[in-house]
Amino acid sequence: MGIGRTREGMPSRMLVSSAQLGWKTVEAVTYADPPRAEEFTIRPDRLLLVLITSGEFTLERRHRGAWHRDLRGPGSLCVVGSGQDARVRWFATSDMPMRSLQLHLETDAAGEVPVPGETTLTDPFLSAGAWALLRALHAGGPTLYADSVAQALVAHLDLRARAAAAPPDGTARALGARQIEQLTDYMRAHLADDLTVDDLASVVNVSKFHFIRTFAATTGLTPSRYLRRLRARTAAELLTATTLPIATVAARCGYRSAGQFAVVFRGEHGVSPSAYRSGHGAGPSDSGRSAIRR
Repeated sequence: MGIGRTREGMPSRMLVSSAQLGWKTVEAVTYADPPRAEEFTIRPDRLLLVLITSGEFTLERRHRGAWHRDLRGPGSLCVVGSGQDARVRWFATSDMPMRSLQLHLETDAAGEVPVPGETTLTDPFLSAGAWALLRALHAGGPTLYADSVAQALVAHLDLRARAAAAPPDGTARALGARQIEQLTDYMRAHLADDLTVDDLASVVNVSKFHFIRTFAATTGLTPSRYLRRLRARTAAELLTATTLPIATVAARCGYRSAGQFAVVFRGEHGVSPSAYRSGHGAGPSDSGRSAIRR
């Protein structure tokens, strides 16, 4: 079930943690869970989202004096609000090893997110985001990516919980052209840095929550994808306008290695950095330029 440090004595064994990755708004931890857990109380200090990644089991949770039973398996989601109590127990229903991912999500930018009444959720968006963070955890993904996904999950949970009370036409105000220009200039000046959502939101003086909600709606890209394209475009400009070694171009544009640079650059431009330099003496293509300013 992957509750980990939300209570002392939890029998799950930690496997992988994001603690060394520098992620700011989410802590991700994978667990090997026991086939049976006796009754215990979960009381997380942050919004807790748990994704079951392997195993099948019966989860029992106590609510208003009675036990409620759910069958759970890979892809199942559970959520517990910060400071809320949840009394649970479980037992395996198959021989499949039980594994889980727990995501401790910061919600200060959005205020206290009201968690839906149910502990168990079925939500394709939350599921996709949790799986994405699991892949990022194993790949050592950058802070901006993890923060972007985490804040999108928080925003989605908040929207889900408040949807009934929201006005029919209530929409967040989009970022303006000047704000996008400021963000682009800031990203370009810090391509070699591990940027966070906090960094970008502060440039345009909005909350992380508002930034996550409006950036993709304004640009058509997530902050992580936008930065990725900007790095590739800037790298293309340096390759054609300078004689800097390819390794130097990679480092200046924020790539951790020449190998990573080659893979990402080929994905954006269709050719390797060296081939691009040989065939594009006049500068980056129009398609690379329009991918950012759109």
